[in-house]
Formats: sequence, C-alpha cells, structure tokens
Amino acid sequence: MLITNLFKHWTYQVFSPGTVHREKYEAFKSLLYHDKRAHELMAELEEIYHNRTKVDFKVIEDKYDEFSGCVSGIVEELAKMCPTRYFDLKDYFKKFNFYVRFMLAPPEYNFSPPFIIPLNEIPSESHTLVGGKALNLVKIERELQLPIPNGFVITTNAFYYFIEFNDLRKSIDEILVKLDINSTASLDAASNELVDIIMNAQIPPDIEEAIFQTFRSFKWDKDKDVRIALRSSAVAEDAKSSFAGQYRTVLNVKEDRILEAYKEVLASKYASRALFYRISYGLSDMETPMAVLALEMIDAESSGIMYTNDLEDPDSKSLNIHSIWGLGELLVGGELSPDIISIEKGERLRVTRKIAGVKPKQMVFSQNNTTEIIPVYDEKKGLPSLDDESALVLAGWGMQLEGFFKEPQDIEWCMDRERRLFILQSRPLKAEEVRSEAIECGFEDVENAVLVSGGEMACSGIGAGKVFRTDRESDLENLPEGAVLVARNTSPHYVKVIDKLNAVVTDIGSKAGHFSSVAREFGVPTLVNTGVATANLPEGREVTVYADGKVVYDGIVQSMLVSPCARRDLMEDSPFVRKLRYVMSFISPLKLLDPQDASFVPHGVRSHHDIIRFAHEKAVQEMFHIGERRIRKIGGAKKLLSEIPMLFYVVDVGDGLRQELEDKKTVMIDDILSIPMRAVFRGLNHPEIHWPQFTHFDWAEYDKIVMSGGIISAESAMFASYAVLSHDYLNLNLRFGYHFVILDVICGDKPEDNYILFRFSGGGADISKRMLRADFLNGILDRLGFKVDMKNDLVDGELKGDEKKSIEHKLDIIGRLLGATRLMDMYLRDSSMVERYVDEFMNGRYYFATVEE
Repeated sequence: MLITNLFKHWTYQVFSPGTVHREKYEAFKSLLYHDKRAHELMAELEEIYHNRTKVDFKVIEDKYDEFSGCVSGIVEELAKMCPTRYFDLKDYFKKFNFYVRFMLAPPEYNFSPPFIIPLNEIPSESHTLVGGKALNLVKIERELQLPIPNGFVITTNAFYYFIEFNDLRKSIDEILVKLDINSTASLDAASNELVDIIMNAQIPPDIEEAIFQTFRSFKWDKDKDVRIALRSSAVAEDAKSSFAGQYRTVLNVKEDRILEAYKEVLASKYASRALFYRISYGLSDMETPMAVLALEMIDAESSGIMYTNDLEDPDSKSLNIHSIWGLGELLVGGELSPDIISIEKGERLRVTRKIAGVKPKQMVFSQNNTTEIIPVYDEKKGLPSLDDESALVLAGWGMQLEGFFKEPQDIEWCMDRERRLFILQSRPLKAEEVRSEAIECGFEDVENAVLVSGGEMACSGIGAGKVFRTDRESDLENLPEGAVLVARNTSPHYVKVIDKLNAVVTDIGSKAGHFSSVAREFGVPTLVNTGVATANLPEGREVTVYADGKVVYDGIVQSMLVSPCARRDLMEDSPFVRKLRYVMSFISPLKLLDPQDASFVPHGVRSHHDIIRFAHEKAVQEMFHIGERRIRKIGGAKKLLSEIPMLFYVVDVGDGLRQELEDKKTVMIDDILSIPMRAVFRGLNHPEIHWPQFTHFDWAEYDKIVMSGGIISAESAMFASYAVLSHDYLNLNLRFGYHFVILDVICGDKPEDNYILFRFSGGGADISKRMLRADFLNGILDRLGFKVDMKNDLVDGELKGDEKKSIEHKLDIIGRLLGATRLMDMYLRDSSMVERYVDEFMNGRYYFATVEE
C-alpha cells in the first residue's frame, strides 16, 4: 500500500501537479471531518469521565469504536497528504488502540455445557460459572458443614446460550445505549422493552432438557410434590456489590412452571431498579451474567436476616438477628417490623436485648399459587418468632461465617416446622447502600445578580475570581493567579495559563475544542458559547461561575463554593471509573503542545489526542507549504484577469469557480466563488491601495535564473502568483517583487474549523528596514488577534476558531495590509515610526508614500 501511494504521489507530482493539489485538498477535508468528530467524541467521553456521568458501559464502547475509527481516518488521510513522511504514526495508533481495546474487551464467555450443576458438584473456583450467591452456599456447606437447602444451579453458560440462541445481544445493547438512568421514564421504558425481549424469547431445547432431567432425577428431601425456589445468582452479586433486592426470586415453583420462572429471574436482570444499581455501581451488562439457583423450598416456621455487626454501633461487639413468622419475603420487602435479638459476640455468646416486632401477617406456601399471605393467629402475634436457643445457634454460625469470609456478613436464614435451621444466603454486610437519588443542586436562594445565563457547559464545577479579559495572546502575560478568563473564543493558546484559572467563560466555542478538553483534564469550570460573555463581564469584576447551571453571578457567592455540589461524586473505586480511567489515559492527555518543540514528532506522541494534534498541525502545514514550492504552471490552472498588475493563476479543487468556466483558460474575479479568495481581493482592490506603478515581477527568482545563465520570459508561470481554492478554502501564494506571501485559510460556517495562517518574507531593502516592516506586520496582526512568530524578517501569523464573518473581515484587512506594505521597507526609517504606522493603518490609511516623518 505504501509503495503504491508513493508511486502515485510522485507520478502526479511530475505529470499532473494539479491532481496532486486536488487529492491533497480532498484528503485535507476528510482529515478535518475526522478531526472534528474525534474531538466531539473525546469531549463526550471526557464529560462522562470527569463528571462521573452514569451510563451503561456499552455507551463507552460504542463511542470509542467511532472515536478510534476517526483517529485511524486522520492517520490515513495524513499519509495521503504526506506519503513520504510520518510512517511510524500509524504504529503508535495501533499500539494505543490495542491497549484500549484490551480493557474494553467483554469478559470471555462460554455458551457450551455445563448448563446445570448440582450444588454438591460445583467446583471451588467457579464464580463466573455459577455466580456469587451459589458459590458462597457451596462453600458454607463444604467448608463449614452448615446446613443449606438441596438444589442445583443453572449456569451463566446457559444464560449466554439463551442470549446467543435468540440473537438478543444487539437488541439489548441498542436499548442500553439510549438509557438515561437519571430519568425514571427512560428507565421504565428501557426496562419494559428489555423484560419483554427476555420473556418472549425461547429457552434453547438443550437447556430445557437439562433442567427437566436434573429436576426429575434429583434426590429431593420430599419425594412427592417437590417445590423449588428460583433465585438469582448473578456474577458480581453478593460480592463487593451486593445487588440486594435488585433481582427476582420466584418461590414455590412446581415442575410445570420452572421454565417460565427461570425466564422471570433472567428478565429481572433488566428491571428498572437492577439497571439503576448496576450502572450506578459501574458494572457493564456483560460483567453481570445471570446464573439461577434452584433450591428446594423449605416450609418455614420463621425466617429472617442476621447482621454479624451492628450497623449503628460497629464497635459494640454485637450482632443482630431479625426474625418474622413464615417466609422471609415480607421482611426483606420492608412490609413487617421484625423481632430483633441482639447477641454479644465473644467466647460465650449471650442474648443482650430483645425487641418484639409487629407481625400481623405471614407468607406461607400455597397449594394453588406460589405463595399466599395469611394473618398470624392471635396467640402467635405476641410470641417471639425465634427462641433464644435457636438464636444462639444462628449467632455461632454467624461468627463462623464472618471468620471464614473475613468480613462482617449479611446472612439470610430460615427454620422449618421441625425446628431445623438453614442458611439460605451469606454476603458481605454493606454499611452504605448505593443512593438511589442525586443530590439536589439548587441555588434558588442566591440573591446575587445574574450577569450571564445560558451557553454550553464544557467542564462542570463552580469557580470564582476576578474577570480577566483577553483579546489577543499577548494579553496573557499579565494574567493574575485565580482569574476568571473571559474571551471571545476558546483559543488553544490559553492552555499554557490554565493552571492559573479558576474558571473560563467565552462568547463562542465548543466543548469539543482542544482547550475545553484540557479544561476538563485540569478540572477548570468552563462555560462556552454564551454569546454575551465579553459584553456582560467587565475587566476586574468579581464573579462566580456555576458551569453546571450555565450561570455567572455578580460577586463571590461563598455558599456555592462550599456546597457539596461543588464537589464531584467520584465513584473512585467503582469498576466503571477504574476501567474508564485506564481508557482515558490513552485518549485525553495532550503532551504535544508546541509545534516548534523538538518533541513534536511522531515518536513523541503518548495518546490519541497527541496523534490528533500532531496530524492536524502537520496537515495544515502541508496545505500552507503548497505555496512555498516553486513548481511549473499547475495543470488545470486558469489565468486570473484583474485590475491588480500581477500574473495570477487559480486552481479550483472544489466549488471555488463557477462551473461553466471549466473549459476557459482565463477567469475574472467575479467568476470566483471562493469566500476567502473574494475577501482577500476585496482588500487588495480597496480604493486607497495604489497599484499603477507596481509590477508583479519576481525579482528574486529572476536573479537566480540570470545568475545561472538562463533566459526566460517575464510572463512565465514561474514568476506568477497563484491560488488553490474551493468554496471555503484558500491557499494563496503572492509574489510582490522580492516579497513572498503565503495565506492558508478555511472560512466556513463552523468556527472550530476556521483558521488563517499567514507568512510574509523577503524584501529589497537592507535587513534593518526589513525588520522594521516585520515589526509593523507584527503590530497589525497582533491587533487582529493573531498569534505571531517572528524570525528576523520572516513573519508567521496564526488565527484559529473564529466565526465566518470575522474571518472574512480579517482577510479583507489582510488584503489591504498586503497592498499597503509592498514598499513599507522603503518608507520606514526607525522603530519610532512603527507604532505610528500601525495606528495609521488601523485608522484606514493604506498609502504611506506621502506620510510625513
């Protein structure tokens, strides 16, 4: 592929340079499209990460898929533009992409047998096969010889096979990607869709056969009329994330309802509350496959929960047993007030406190339904549902379980009508549950005047300080610490002072820009695209920026700065944040800031962001340097006839000229449709620009030919100025005698894509006077908002991210500047004249031959 590109490149360079320009321009346009989309996606990923936005991890995977495609496209298009350079950039992209995709890769899953495993045959290291709840039960019986119900587990392999058999993965992911867990309507709608998908799917015949074969051949305690409970045992359940009460348990299931009950438990994986919990905790859907426990039902006399530590007083050395009559569902569902028995832990367990609960009803087996709720007989209402002796036995078991699992436990137990105790479940005791509602961040009581309202939050947070306004890069030298930067746009140049900023507010801009990206990385509250920042926020004014609320208040609002809303819910230890932090380390960091630095090379990139920055800079430079190459007349070029006395050729690479001129060899300025070209020529044709005594002739090139003994016509294309143009693009090479000017411009409807690159070099006067003219150009460009770099008499200017009308206006001014400065090195005498000439020019004077000294 590389050899093919190089052959094509050099063939076109020799035989059809016009084709090279067109193809280069098309690659440039494609690169800019990929660049813009990559920044948008990077901004979305950064927003999720830095704001700890709760989304399903499938959102991250999909955004990265598109993002990596954009970065790959950027690298490919740069290779088309510069086929002889930057070979190793693609290798760095592949390296970063490999690391990210390794982290994003879903867990390995298997949808082959075993689909069913009896509890007593479950391997010790099989958490991903049977889930936490089932594995814990097996350990309790196997290692501690504590009683548990008989049963088997329907494995996660069966779940994966169920999904694959019915081809559900794509449908599930499409719903999860659109889910907004902060909206109950969105949660409910997504849950209803997902539950319907599961319930309407078919259980694969292999799984159905395995379930019935195991059920019928199993040695149950009751040989006849066996009932089972189907309970969730998802991976990650009953571990660090408890998922307490999030999934479905189906009780008292007969053989004819097993398949339907199995699907009900699977479907509960997508219940609204389970979705909210999983995403809030930061687990992906694929990280929580569902295994299902099938346990023989126990006709419970009483049931309950035991906490091996006191949640209200963790240092009290006591455990609490909660107990009710019948099955435990009414207790865990919060429908009854249980009896509570407190037991002091130690070598000799003893009951220290008993509190009688209100137990007017109980859940029991039903012959016709799964369960039914009946009243508790009057003589039992006042009795304790658990005797002291049984409570002490449970407490001993609780101590064993706490010691075995090496942390306090939340234990579910029951006692049958023969007064035999069973452990139904044991999981880590959670002192705090996942909060189901967000903190209300309301500041309705703030009385300070609102100076700015609206815009777009680029980085969340609250920041306050004195307004520092900037119109040009040179202003930043005076930026004080802790300022609120107010500017027209989010120039990437502001990155170098970002550590001094408390907040940023701009008139225009986007959260997808380089600066917004870095602002999020540094955590600087940033509000962009307000439209009124520079008009409403005067220099030195103390303000408070509430980026989340898109509001700027007059004065320092201290209550906001100390509010919990000014701090983020970091979820620092969640799997979501850990994975996303790793992923973002290969996406966001921007090390390549200065194109002039020696590290600004392909092997200096350390992230996708660096690749994007490097490729964009080199692509713009490549288009800019089209104008530096001395080549023969470009194939397909047309001669431009105008009142300006210079030989000029134009090459249209896309809607830069009227279409009907395709066969014409000459064009007029009115035939040009290119917005930036027309703007420059408006300036060059300004009535105050004097052209009559000017000639286009390129004396520098002519001198080279004469000195080497050559003879060539003054009308040769070698001495011409020319432009490569499209509707919104211009690469202009102007030759004024000994002076050379290059302009590279995009002037379109998207401010974030727009830029002007300017270079001026050469001159016929001595170096001191050429330096004075360079100072003059520097002064004008600085006032126009350019970043300017000078090396002797070489002047480079750069302006990025401005609106279309502003770009057009500045190009008009540059056209006037070029006309006014062609002999400026002849007029300037000393440095004291420079500032005066700058003032004269900005006030509308463009002819300096008669300016008095």
